[in-house]
Amino acid sequence: MSDPLRVAALAAVLLLTASSGAAVPYGESAAAPPPAGRPCALRAAPGAAMSEGFPSGRSREFARPTGNVRALTLMIDFPDAKAPYSARERYAEFFPAVERWFTRSSYGRLRYRSVPVPRYLRMPRPFSAYRIGRGYGWGAHTAMMRDLVKAAGKSVGFRGYDLVNVLVTPNAGPAADQSVLSVTWTGASAATTTDGTRLDRVSLIYGHDHSASRVLSHENGHIFGLPDLYAADDFQRTDSLAGQWDSMSLDWGLQGDLLAWHKWRLGWLDDAQIGCVPATAARTFTLSPIEIPGGRKAVVIPYGRTRAYVIEARDALGNDDGACRTGVLVYQVRTDVDSGRGPVTVRDAHPGTSACDYSSGSFNSLNDAPFRTGERFHDSAARLTVQVLGRGPAGEWAVRVTRRP
Repeated sequence: MSDPLRVAALAAVLLLTASSGAAVPYGESAAAPPPAGRPCALRAAPGAAMSEGFPSGRSREFARPTGNVRALTLMIDFPDAKAPYSARERYAEFFPAVERWFTRSSYGRLRYRSVPVPRYLRMPRPFSAYRIGRGYGWGAHTAMMRDLVKAAGKSVGFRGYDLVNVLVTPNAGPAADQSVLSVTWTGASAATTTDGTRLDRVSLIYGHDHSASRVLSHENGHIFGLPDLYAADDFQRTDSLAGQWDSMSLDWGLQGDLLAWHKWRLGWLDDAQIGCVPATAARTFTLSPIEIPGGRKAVVIPYGRTRAYVIEARDALGNDDGACRTGVLVYQVRTDVDSGRGPVTVRDAHPGTSACDYSSGSFNSLNDAPFRTGERFHDSAARLTVQVLGRGPAGEWAVRVTRRP
């Protein structure tokens, strides 16, 4: 299959609160300025679907990303697609791997617990009746969720969970390397259960795909408010956006963790772990790799109300144990760009080369994006220069950040 079709882990989140049309450009005044005490924590831009900015308050639309999070996990099959193996085997494809992934990525701040119903729920209608296809609509989802409630009956208690995972029998629909069906729905309720619970945060996983359990980590990331970093309308362009450096981009990539910006937004990093350069300065920072707890994790340089550069260190540890290259990653965040339109773009230290091409038939040009000792990044428009000074014995990286007036 061609690479545009080999994207099973890259399911688009379908938000009912957001338009599916083209992204609307927002001016620098679109977002409110950040709080005085947090000058680098850019506010979410109004109208941007799943904005990369910090929200002004708690939203019921998304699940809380810290503390104890309980997920009800259901397995379903259909009269025309009966499960080829047990529900326990299907469940084991994702758990406890997903729980471990969140524990490592959050440094233990998110305690994810999946509670399975260890049998398949047989849906009352054939899979073909739902007309499930790539980017299927709200009507199909509503029909499926209402039938799921019927299939569960009174034997399944939905109350008390932060989200619902639905692991669909893998033989329902096309193979995952032929079409992307896995999806997350959040922002509105598709059905109400017999115990009065609204099904308004649901991740559905179809088929088998080469990202293995990380497809569910990606989908649950949407439930915590994270956007897609891949190019939804021009998938080949993904290689020039965030590449394989975040599971919200290519969740089957070599680097399986989240960017420091995402970890900060989710509350997994404290403000004290973020260096902030909001004005003219020349400062040296020591960055600890994001894959391990403790230490300073990133430097943020905002310019305007909707853009910032972020600098972080990446190593081949933890969720990134399969990393292709290590070093200092530099990327731009835009809070006024919709999910799936490129809200994060990684700056490539070696634009003329790729690396670790075995990781994918395409999408490898950013694998060697990190900057190494003696290399520098410069953006004249932002009046920013980043110089990588070197690496210490404990794996930490020293960087010099210069911001000119």
